[in-house]
Amino acid sequence: MNELALKCSLFSEKISDYIAAWITQNSSFRLRTFYAETFSLSLLHKHNRLTPEIRQILRNEYNIKNKNDPEFHFEFNNYALTDYLKRSNDLEFHQFLFPLKFKNTPCTNWTLLRSVVRILNGVEIDLALNEAQKKIQIFQMKNGLILDDAQVKSFQYHCFSAAMIYEIFLKTKDLFFKKAFLKSTHFIRHFIMPNGDTLYIGRGQEQSFGMGVLIYILALDYKETNDSSVLGDLQKVISFLEANKKANGTFPLVFNGIEPEIPENYNPMDERFYGWYPYNNYFDYLSFLGLFLSKSFDILKEMNISISRQKLAENYRDSSFIIINKLNYRAVLSLPGGYWTNDLPFPLVFHRDRFQTPMLGGEQFQKSLYNITDLSMPLTKVKNISWRKFGKGFFFKNSLIWVSVFGILIRHYSFSKDYIRVTNYSICFIPSVQSISFYSDLIFLNTLEAKTRNVFIKFSRAPLKKTKGHSPVGALMNVFLPMNHDITMRFDL
Repeated sequence: MNELALKCSLFSEKISDYIAAWITQNSSFRLRTFYAETFSLSLLHKHNRLTPEIRQILRNEYNIKNKNDPEFHFEFNNYALTDYLKRSNDLEFHQFLFPLKFKNTPCTNWTLLRSVVRILNGVEIDLALNEAQKKIQIFQMKNGLILDDAQVKSFQYHCFSAAMIYEIFLKTKDLFFKKAFLKSTHFIRHFIMPNGDTLYIGRGQEQSFGMGVLIYILALDYKETNDSSVLGDLQKVISFLEANKKANGTFPLVFNGIEPEIPENYNPMDERFYGWYPYNNYFDYLSFLGLFLSKSFDILKEMNISISRQKLAENYRDSSFIIINKLNYRAVLSLPGGYWTNDLPFPLVFHRDRFQTPMLGGEQFQKSLYNITDLSMPLTKVKNISWRKFGKGFFFKNSLIWVSVFGILIRHYSFSKDYIRVTNYSICFIPSVQSISFYSDLIFLNTLEAKTRNVFIKFSRAPLKKTKGHSPVGALMNVFLPMNHDITMRFDL
């Protein structure tokens, strides 16, 4: 068996063992769940860990869930039950699947999941195909990114939507879906960092849910293309997953090294839960990851794995993103707008096997730690109103042009082999300041120079003040600067 398949299998088995032991010990998950029961049912069955006792516990736990709750996750539970029933003859669980019911959440990933469930069960196939095709035509951008909704550039849900598109193709052999799938994998591969980190833009940054489906779609891409450079990317992503493995063999919900071992009593204002959203449940995501790792194993074990080839790092740009590759670093920009997690108006810099500058955003619609002032954009001096809120921008060559009711910002990026310089020019209609976010370990050496991790930072004008901020991967320091200034980041070589 090839190494990639073996790792997927071993990781999935460890998750299965952990879930089985937890359920046996607690006679339930004990924590809130939306679909962990059904995903665990299918996962444990695949690994021969589904004892009669555990099966009965899962059945009872799922049975007592309120199916009339408008937030009940029918689509996800239906998908896992379908997966389980195609491999078992457990007639007792048919009652939980049929007749098919849905929550009917309209966003892209739920719509495509709903279509997959219908197609796999031979129910309303024409409706499923029409809904899926229409969704893809509207929400897959020219660059291949699948928006989860208008202005929602989530890499995590892009990967899940891509997985569902392939599963539709697998059943229908409709080349429309194959083309959409390959276009989506071609897009996401541009963003895989040398250490395998990929899911750093959009809602669900660095979450285990996305890691499982990213591995799955890369395995499917290799199956379709036989491109050995896909194996190189797959190796990186699996290595990143392995690097975030806990001592007990499982994985955190958010790969930031912060959350507690067993994340009970989720509190959106608790810094141990950076990167979490109110709808996140630990065992939902853990069982989901385990099942998709097992599905990846099923693909890879059948493949004739040739020697992997590392894809040559290339610069990339479209209307929403810019990627600059240099020998010593990689820098990513993402056009602000829509969900806060879309934004990278200050370069996200990868150097020495880690990000040296932070990804931005977080939960913005419910009570949380995050604030619009943490997005590295100008703010009015009075009331700290963000230029992002009443503005719109675009990339022009290596510059961000942002036009707001408060003024006009031109942020130019210069990329040299050992430094990046960010130069800000502005015309202000209302007195404003620049807020730039760095990791909280930023240390000022003097009024104009600072150091964080392996980067030396020089400011052309002294900061006006510094405040604490928050991101999906930890605490930030927001540095407030005059509107027109330069920032030079020089790398420790």
